Amino acid sequence: AANLSQLALASALYSEDQRSLFPTHSGGPVLSYYAWAGKKGAEYLSERRMINAYVGVDRLVREEDREGVFRVFLCPSDTGGLPGRWAFDRQPTLFHHWGVSYLYNSGGNDNTADWGLHGKIREQITRPGEVVLASDYSFNCWGFEAVMPGPVQVPFQYSYWHREGSLGWGNVAFTDGHVAYHQATNDAPDYQHGDGWTFVFDGRVTVTRRPGRGGGRG
Repeated sequence: AANLSQLALASALYSEDQRSLFPTHSGGPVLSYYAWAGKKGAEYLSERRMINAYVGVDRLVREEDREGVFRVFLCPSDTGGLPGRWAFDRQPTLFHHWGVSYLYNSGGNDNTADWGLHGKIREQITRPGEVVLASDYSFNCWGFEAVMPGPVQVPFQYSYWHREGSLGWGNVAFTDGHVAYHQATNDAPDYQHGDGWTFVFDGRVTVTRRPGRGGGRG
């Protein structure tokens, strides 16, 4: 929670310097969450991260960057992810793969630019205290339905970071800067909305869930 608070502040400072624009990569929402923050990862190899300078890392990053200020990018409970609808793992940690344990909400808990913060400015957020900025990767486990459809009871990846045997728990930073502990489920009412929170920048999109779909990658 403390790490996410610092990263939320860093994101806000970034936006102030970018005329209110949320961190946005020209390559689209996937590169926006990859390049948001952290060290160099085994899966995403870029040496530049958008908000790093605002937590004191004003240089290119390396895979061996793990200590000191780089601990702000690592959730102590990060155990990565095991295969679900996506048939690959991210072990031993997401920090190892991405360089950061937290998923920036660039695509609305999917890879869709229209739903998340990619390309948006802060004035477009209708409910800052409810719109997710970033969260533990484990909180996103029911997401990526557009690119990896499948049975509603199967998560994108199995990530039991905070409660053994219980999916979807995680710390969540919101666009107003506060952090809270929530559980995302696959039907509350869907993988993008819950009680007091939403991944959708204006809160309007609701996805109708249908079982038994298949195919794609997030």
